[in-house]
Amino acid sequence: MNIEISFCLKTVLKQPGELVGSVCLDKGRPRVTEYSELGAELAERRAEDGRLLFCAGSIANHLYSLSFLESFCDASFHLPYHRASKKIPHVAADGSLVKPTSPNGIKLEQFVFDVFDRSKNFYIWEVKREDEFSPLKNAESAGKDCLSTCRTDLALLNKKWLKKAGARIKTEPVYLSCSLSYCGEGLERFKDQEVSGPLLQ
Repeated sequence: MNIEISFCLKTVLKQPGELVGSVCLDKGRPRVTEYSELGAELAERRAEDGRLLFCAGSIANHLYSLSFLESFCDASFHLPYHRASKKIPHVAADGSLVKPTSPNGIKLEQFVFDVFDRSKNFYIWEVKREDEFSPLKNAESAGKDCLSTCRTDLALLNKKWLKKAGARIKTEPVYLSCSLSYCGEGLERFKDQEVSGPLLQ
């Protein structure tokens, strides 16, 4: 990709009920609306083709031009706050630990994506979920978006990269150290090699 832009925002096709922000245009400017701010009705609304109306799920993978980032290096610039309702454990008057089952507190959050509306030119890039997004959001008991699903997805991705480079996989799972490759590049040395897991460094 060789285009002059302020930033590039990677997205995946959002799934119903998925807890990720939605990329949208607000008066012609890009923004990410957090799932907690979109509301259930809008989050589930469908377009005429059957896809979610807000289908571009933000995966928080952004590419910025240096000049765009430098434009925020000013003490007068402040990101806005977003309100998030949270379940906050606390100690009761009798000294017992209380773990609430519904939100009992407010957390104020700031997000780097709130600089997007200051951009003059931007690019929204829909990527393949299996290549770029496997979030760790839940405890193992949830069975999704948890440590075991992340491990499985990463092993499958690394295996795909190695096979594309011409390697033969002897034992699985096999994981690649981040120092070897960021997105499948630079793996030529494994061509016609037999590799074994769990970790290649």
